[in-house]
Amino acid sequence: MGPERFFEPKQDEIFDPREFVLMFLDSDSVTNVTKLNRVNHRRVLIYIGNGEGLVSYGKGKSDDYETAFDEAFKKLRQNLVCLPYSMLNTSPVMLRGRHNDFRIKMWSQKVSNYWGNPLIWQMLLYAGLTHIRFACKSRKRDPYSLVYAFFIAITQNTTPEEIARVSGRKQQVCGWVDPEA
Repeated sequence: MGPERFFEPKQDEIFDPREFVLMFLDSDSVTNVTKLNRVNHRRVLIYIGNGEGLVSYGKGKSDDYETAFDEAFKKLRQNLVCLPYSMLNTSPVMLRGRHNDFRIKMWSQKVSNYWGNPLIWQMLLYAGLTHIRFACKSRKRDPYSLVYAFFIAITQNTTPEEIARVSGRKQQVCGWVDPEA
């Protein structure tokens, strides 16, 4: 039995693991040189999303890739995030995330504008955030910083209903709340 055994729902969970799409983001080898020898470690970074606001990422580190994948799948369960989600307006507010050198901004709009980093737009698509455009800045291509900044940003998401409740305004019939209003 493979690593998917770590992602089976337990008794109190209601998600279906077959609805998720898995993205393999990165794998590399890290070598630590000591006086006596070299110590190698393998790292793996993966991401999943079901397109309806349920997302997670996992990173695994071990002596070999198989064990690193097992560790990454275990972390998927621990990092599972359920985003506030509305089908009519999936992201009604501006979202920002930053980790190390990587910065990302996401703006709300009526139709999606996935132009830019292909990893980010695939991750947004699998997160179910379709009313959004984004821009990212970074001097380095570190996938770990990308994932951390992405999760910092998307966990700030809210729904039009929550905005209406906090601001004391009535929700519009179509569900679209203009963020500048």
